[in-house]
Amino acid sequence: MAQLKKNIARLVLQGISILGLLLGISLFCFAIVFIFSIQRDNLVILCLWLIISGGALVLGIYMMYTSYLMFRWRAFGAMEWISVLLAISSFGWVHQLVEFLATTSGSGRMPRFVEDIAYVADLPLPVLVYLICIKLLKKLLEVADSPKKISATQPSTDKQ
Repeated sequence: MAQLKKNIARLVLQGISILGLLLGISLFCFAIVFIFSIQRDNLVILCLWLIISGGALVLGIYMMYTSYLMFRWRAFGAMEWISVLLAISSFGWVHQLVEFLATTSGSGRMPRFVEDIAYVADLPLPVLVYLICIKLLKKLLEVADSPKKISATQPSTDKQ
């Protein structure tokens, strides 16, 4: 049973590394497309686009490299980046939910104080998502890396 849990944890970690690799490739491609679509008529916009495309290029290469190392079972830096990206993407969920409920209830527009409360509730959500992701990924890594943590004498719940 302990070996099965270890194998499942390793497969999940390899799946996460493949997702990180795909994210790195997409960031790399985004940066290349962004570089070729730069508008050259305004210097400020040109500099801003170059900074954004350079950052996406560097982040994409870093994500591909750390995900490859994670896939080869050597480093797990991609897990933290994936947690950060999940946390950033979770910003605004509460406000969107409240807005959805207001539009489906028939009122069309939510009151101003409800909108303010939704914005304030959005602030701690990315931090909570990040902390939960890091905690879960560290436990997953702990299960996959050290079989001593899983007791082989635990009663099995599987029917054979």
